[in-house]
Amino acid sequence: MKTALRILLWFVMAATAMIGAAWLSERPGTVTAEWHGWRLDTSAGALLLAIVLLLFLGVSLWLLWRWLSNAPGALLEGWGEGRRRRGYRELTQGLAAVAAGDGVEAQKHARKAESLLAEPALTMLLSAQAAQLVGDRDGARRAFTAMLNDEEMAFLGLRGLIAHALRDGDQTQALTYAERAFHIRPQTPWVVHSLFDMQAQVGQWQPAQETLDAGLRTQVVTQEKGRTLKALLLVERSRGAERGGSDTEALTFAREAFALAPERIAVSQRLAEMLLKTGDTKRAQRTLERGWALAPHPDLAQLYLKAAGEPDPLKRVGIVRKLAEQKPDDMESHLALAQASLDAELWGEARRHLEAAGGTSPPVRVCRMMADVEERAQTDLAKVHEWLARAAVAPADRAWRCSACGAHHESWRSVCESCGAFGTMHWRAPGTYGQILPPQPTAPGTPTAPTSPSTNLPRLTGETGRSMVTAQEK
Repeated sequence: MKTALRILLWFVMAATAMIGAAWLSERPGTVTAEWHGWRLDTSAGALLLAIVLLLFLGVSLWLLWRWLSNAPGALLEGWGEGRRRRGYRELTQGLAAVAAGDGVEAQKHARKAESLLAEPALTMLLSAQAAQLVGDRDGARRAFTAMLNDEEMAFLGLRGLIAHALRDGDQTQALTYAERAFHIRPQTPWVVHSLFDMQAQVGQWQPAQETLDAGLRTQVVTQEKGRTLKALLLVERSRGAERGGSDTEALTFAREAFALAPERIAVSQRLAEMLLKTGDTKRAQRTLERGWALAPHPDLAQLYLKAAGEPDPLKRVGIVRKLAEQKPDDMESHLALAQASLDAELWGEARRHLEAAGGTSPPVRVCRMMADVEERAQTDLAKVHEWLARAAVAPADRAWRCSACGAHHESWRSVCESCGAFGTMHWRAPGTYGQILPPQPTAPGTPTAPTSPSTNLPRLTGETGRSMVTAQEK
């Protein structure tokens, strides 16, 4: 369409010129001009043609002058544009080499890009990645450190330095870099996760709680996960207050934790311990009963007996039975009753509960307790050997296991000693780390946070960012 219009325009102009020339030829006329003794006689058409030629010549001379005056700058600009194109080509080839894992080739292109481009931010990033590929840790660290001087690249530089510090085992330096990164971008998921885990790993419980609160405000951490993590942080703050001699503050923290996450064994245990220490045995028993209803554990049974203060083994069976009634079908309830019956020398009752606890495939603990029953009852020595033999090949018991790395621990701790994740220790049998359990019932009047599914958030590979994204556990 545009081409047709252009042809039509040229056609109209040519026709107009031809009509004008014909009109002038039919009316030639004469033009006379005198100037300083000179006289010019010509036709009107010749004069008009001369004027047109003069205008054309003037425009041509003006264009020539403008080109000559701009030529040096245009040449320099063209040369600079060529350098930029070559620089970006080297940068692209260097990034492709990084993606292919060719560190030597990436370094070669990085050096060429640095010499051609006046954009150190991009070339420093390529240089850092290339140095990492070839194992040049000092070179990578220098590149990441240089990026801190560029406002736009400082955040990426800090991420690289955090990873380097963690690989070197310098937890203090990594924490310092993470705090700087959090100050720049407090809404970035991996920054919140990394800073939280590192603060927890070094025991900075109150700063970790402030980081967690910031993550909740920016919705980097879900309300449900934040509720659980905050409760475990309060458990640690309670322990710290007790060590500092402030039992009142320790009890306050323990109560806050229990209000948030009574389904966590460590939370129930902590509040019961503080209530026993202050002499409030009745509340301690009620706390343990509620905790047992949500998540039974042998340590809770021991605390319950301690709170009861009953030395008679037969009466202790009845006390444990009251606790077990909170969740009668759970294996831990049967095992607690079996142990109490064993201590009271009620061999038949102990066998009955152990059979109920073990089912068709009894775990190691059940087999060993069965062997203990047969040995103490002195019924059949062959049965003792049979149960001990079964214990050698029986399924593993429930234990404290980290849901992030699977490490086994003898007792609960907030931070896994194997991988450094916070809040990932759960009482369970092996092979159940990724299961998501149904929400536990909460007694009326307990404040709860709105639940939302855990999301797969960005995080640093390996060392950090695990505790906030673990599936909701018992």
